[in-house]
Amino acid sequence: MTTRDTETLAELMSERAGKRGSGLPTWEQVGARAVDPSTGYRPSPNLLWKVASGQDVKINPPLVRAIAAAFSLPLDRVQLAAARQFIGLEVDDPFDTPPGDDDTVVRVAHAPGKRAEDMPATREFIERAARSENEED
Repeated sequence: MTTRDTETLAELMSERAGKRGSGLPTWEQVGARAVDPSTGYRPSPNLLWKVASGQDVKINPPLVRAIAAAFSLPLDRVQLAAARQFIGLEVDDPFDTPPGDDDTVVRVAHAPGKRAEDMPATREFIERAARSENEED
């Protein structure tokens, strides 16, 4: 079982669509809903199945937006899952930043295995942004 912080695009999609008779939507049904709201791009059911099967495909923003629309998922969740699957990035908060009063969430895309101490410039950037935000209040 995956979590939102570890799921790939293939996992995200395959959990929501499947074989005929499974009770999940078929790839044809998913394809009918997969429309990029920005460009009108419609990926084929076969392409969607390939992505969900973990095959190498040309990934691009219209495809990711169409997938998000097909499953009624937040675009950022689908983008992060695509980054994990196709680029190999991990996306998390390596600094365990405490939540602020404004519900700010820190997410850092980084190479697998990197730890907070491996990213001093990123830590400084986050701390500087927090200080700046506090000074404005």
